[in-house]
Amino acid sequence: MGKIKFILLYSCLLACQLTSGKNIFDPNSTTNMGLFLLGADSVVNMEFSTNKVQPGGVIFISTNHDFTVKADGLKLPVSGVGVSPISQVIPRSRYLYEVRMKPSVTAGKFSINLKDYYLNESLLVNPENFEFEIDSQPPILELRTGNGIDISELQSGFLDIVSSEDIVWDGNLSQVSLSGTAKNSLVVSDIIVSARNIRLLFAGDPNANGGLLTISIQGIHDKASNSEGTVMVPINVFAFKSGPNLNVARRSCVGVELDDGRRLVLGGRAKKDVLINGNGTLSHAEFYNSVTKQFVPASDMVYRRQEFDVVKLNDGRLFVSGGFGGKVGNPSNGSLTSTEVYDPTTNIWVEGPNLSTPRQLHKMTVLPNGDVLVVGGLSPFKPFQSVSAVELVHITNDPATMTVEPIGNLTDSRGKHAQVLSHSSGKVVIFGGERSDVIGPGPNDFNAYALDSIAVYDINTKTLTNSSAKLYKRFNHFAHALSNGEILIFGGVNSRFDISQPVLRAQIYNPMTDTIRDYKNLLFGREWGSSFVFPYGKDQLIVAGGLEYRTVNGSTYDSIQDTESWSESSNRFYMTGRSLNARWEGCEIRYSSTGGGMILGGRIGDILGNTEEYSFE
Repeated sequence: MGKIKFILLYSCLLACQLTSGKNIFDPNSTTNMGLFLLGADSVVNMEFSTNKVQPGGVIFISTNHDFTVKADGLKLPVSGVGVSPISQVIPRSRYLYEVRMKPSVTAGKFSINLKDYYLNESLLVNPENFEFEIDSQPPILELRTGNGIDISELQSGFLDIVSSEDIVWDGNLSQVSLSGTAKNSLVVSDIIVSARNIRLLFAGDPNANGGLLTISIQGIHDKASNSEGTVMVPINVFAFKSGPNLNVARRSCVGVELDDGRRLVLGGRAKKDVLINGNGTLSHAEFYNSVTKQFVPASDMVYRRQEFDVVKLNDGRLFVSGGFGGKVGNPSNGSLTSTEVYDPTTNIWVEGPNLSTPRQLHKMTVLPNGDVLVVGGLSPFKPFQSVSAVELVHITNDPATMTVEPIGNLTDSRGKHAQVLSHSSGKVVIFGGERSDVIGPGPNDFNAYALDSIAVYDINTKTLTNSSAKLYKRFNHFAHALSNGEILIFGGVNSRFDISQPVLRAQIYNPMTDTIRDYKNLLFGREWGSSFVFPYGKDQLIVAGGLEYRTVNGSTYDSIQDTESWSESSNRFYMTGRSLNARWEGCEIRYSSTGGGMILGGRIGDILGNTEEYSFE
C-alpha cells in the first residue's frame, strides 16, 4: 500500500442518503462559484449533508461564507421542536462545519430558517429554509477506517466504508466522483466490493497540498431497497506544506493556540550574534496570522526565556514559568523562578508570583480547579543538578494575588520528563526524565542518568507517591492521554553521554490499575521532536522531527525527516511521510479545533526561522 496512511479525525460515524448526483461539499462547485460572481459573500449558500439525522449523529454544512471570522461563529436558529436537537457546531475548515446532535432528542421534525437572519450583516442566505427529520434507525453505511488521508508522500492506499447490512452496488468506477479543494490530489484507482464493505483504492500525487475532499458514491441501496441514494463522505486531506518565516529565528521556544484562534510563539534562543533586549535569549513573541499567512509582532514577555514552560489557563490566559534567561533590561542570564501571565483581551504580560525553586526543562499541568502544578526541572550551570521540588500555583484573576504552595519533593529529582493529567483517576502522572546529582564543586562533578520511575500526584489529597510500575529508562520523550483513559509513552533517549541510545519501545500505562505494559516499537527512536494530536477518533497522533542516535556508542546522531503516526485502531506505529525539514529542538503549535498544527524554528546545525504546517486548511 506504499506510504499512504489514514488518520481518523472524528469520533462519530457518518452516512448520508442524498439526492443522486448532487455534490454539496465542494466550495469550488459551479453553484458556489456562481454565487461568488453574484456578489461574493453577500449571497451565502448553505448545503446540508442530509435531511435525516440520527440521535447523537452529525450533519455537515458546506458554505461559501467564512463564519470562523465571526465572534459567535455559525448560528443555526431551530424551530418546530421544544428542545433544540443541536448540541454543538464545530468549524472543520472555513467552508465546512460539523453539526453534532443531542442523543437525548430521539424523534420529531425540525426546521432551520435563515430568512432575514443575517440581514443586519447584509448577507442573504440561499436557500432560506431547511427541513430535517430525526431518524432513530441507523444508517446503511458508516466510515470506519477514518476520514483523514495523509498525502505528504502518498503513492497508493485505501479507504474502507462499512455497511450495517447487506448492500447492492455494482462497484463501477464511473459511480465514484471526487470534488473539493483537494480533488486533484488523488484519484480512485479501483474498488473492491463485498456484502458489507466498500474498499476504495487510491493513487495520488506526492507533491499535492492538503485540502478538503468529498467522495461521492451513487447508486447504493440495501437488499430490501428500504434506503438508497448517494453517499457523500467529507474527508480532510493532510500534508506538510511550507509556512511563512518567523521574524526572529529561534529554538527552545514554546507555541500555543489561544481560545480566540490566534497562534502565538514565545521566547527561545536566537541565532548566534543576534541580540534582542541585550541578549540572545528572547522575550520576543510573534502571532501567526492564518489569513495573511504571515507572522506579526506580539507583546514581549516581561522576561527573556528559553527552556521554559507555558500552559493555557481555564479562562484562556497564558501562564509562563521558569526557564533560562533574565528580566528585560538585565543582560545577564540565569535559571528563573519568575512567572508571568498573558491576557489575550488586553495583550499585556503581568508578573506573577515567584516559584521557590529556579528551574528549566520542567513541566506544568493545569488542574481541573484551574490551579497549576509545577514539577521538576534542571539547574542551568555545571555541575548540573535536577530539581525535586513540586509546587502548586493558586490561580486568581489578578496575578498579584496568586500564591505558590509547596507540595513536597519527588523521590527522584528530574527534568526533561513527561507528565499527563488523568481525569479518570484524578491524578497527574509523571514519567521518567533525567536525574542529575552533584557530587563535587567542579563543573563535571555530577552523575546524570535516565529514570525508570513513575511519580503520581493525587489531586484530591495533594500528595506525591511512587508508582509500582517501571518505565523503560528515558527522557525527552512523549506521553499522550488516550481516549480510553490510558496513557501512551514513547520515544526519548536513555543517556546524555556517548552511550546514548534511542528508546524504540513504546509503553501504555493504566492510571486506574497502576500497571504498565510494553507496546509496539517506534520506527525511529527520537527526542526533541514534535507531535500533533487529532482530537476526534482513535488514529490520533503524528510524530515529526527530532534526533536519533544511530551509532553503536551513541556519539553521533542524525536529525529525522521521516514522520510516523500511531494508530489505536490498527494497534501500531506506521510510516506517514516526510516533513519538509529534519529539524530538532523547535516548537510546535497544536491546532486544537481542527487537528494538526505548525512546527516552528529549531535547528539543523544553525538555528532556523522557517516553519511548516501539517493541516488540511
